[in-house]
Amino acid sequence: MLSTGAIVLGEEAHIVAKEEDGPRGESPLTLEERNDYSNLILLCSHDHTRIDKAPQEYTVEFLHETKADHEAWVRETLGSKVDANEVLWAKIVDQLPAKLGLDTWAEEVSPFFDATPIQLDVATEQRLRDCALWLAKRPWPQGHDRLKAAIVNIGLFLNELLNVFNKRAELQDGGHRRIYPAFYRINEWDAERYSSLLAKYKARRAYMSDLTLEITRYINLFGDLVREDLDPFFRQEEGHLTVLAAGELLGQYDAHVPQFVQEDLESALGGQALAAFEESRASRTQRFRW
Repeated sequence: MLSTGAIVLGEEAHIVAKEEDGPRGESPLTLEERNDYSNLILLCSHDHTRIDKAPQEYTVEFLHETKADHEAWVRETLGSKVDANEVLWAKIVDQLPAKLGLDTWAEEVSPFFDATPIQLDVATEQRLRDCALWLAKRPWPQGHDRLKAAIVNIGLFLNELLNVFNKRAELQDGGHRRIYPAFYRINEWDAERYSSLLAKYKARRAYMSDLTLEITRYINLFGDLVREDLDPFFRQEEGHLTVLAAGELLGQYDAHVPQFVQEDLESALGGQALAAFEESRASRTQRFRW
C-alpha cells in the first residue's frame, strides 16, 4: 500500500496499535475503536514490518492519508469494476471477529462449561452486547444469503444469552465482573423450596451453556462460509473456535470444536433458528453433542 502498485494480497495492520505499548499505541481510542475498520490498513508483509519498526516515520496521520489515497485510487481506477456489495461484505467480515473477541473467545466463555460460577468481565459483556446491537442494526448488502443467515443468528443467540444471564447476574469484584449467583442457596432450610430452586438453577445453567455452544457453532460456520464465498485465507492460522470444558479429572479441561453437521444446516440457517434450537435440545443426551 505504500508503493504505487496495487496490492492484491496483504496483512491487516493497525494504524494505532491494538495495545497501548505498541507502535503508535498512545491514543485515546478504545479497544473496539482500535479494531474498527477505520483504524485498519491492508499492507504487504514487508510494509507491515517496516511501519511497525519506524512509527516515528510512519505516523498515524501518514497512514490514514495513505489509506485514503489508496481507497480513492481504487474508486477512480476500477470504477464500475468494483462490486459495492462485495466491499460492504468485506467490511462486515473484517469487523466482526474483533467485536466478538474471537482471539479470546475460549477463555472468556469457559465459565459457562465448568463447575465455577458463570461469570463475565463487565468489559466483555459490554463488548458482546454492543456486538449484538451492531448486528441487529446492519443494513445487509445483497448476496451471500447463507453467510447473512449465520451472522444474523450469531446476534440472535448472543442477545438471548446475555438477556438470560442478566436476569440474575450481580456485580462483584469492585464492579469489574458480573456473576450469575447460586440462587438455590437459602438462609432458612426448606427441602422442597431448595430442590425446586436447585432444579431451576441447573436448568438455567444448562440453557446458557447450550446457547454459548450454539453461538460458537455459528461462529465456526461463519468462518467456513467466509472461506467458501469470500476469502479462502480468512483466519486460516487461527482455525476454528474451541470451547474449554471441565474434564473428568479435577483441574483438567478438554477442548471441543463445535460445528454443525450437514443435516443440521437447513434448520440452522432458517428463519426460526432459535425455535429449532429449543426443539433439538430435548433430544440431546450429552452436553457436548454436535
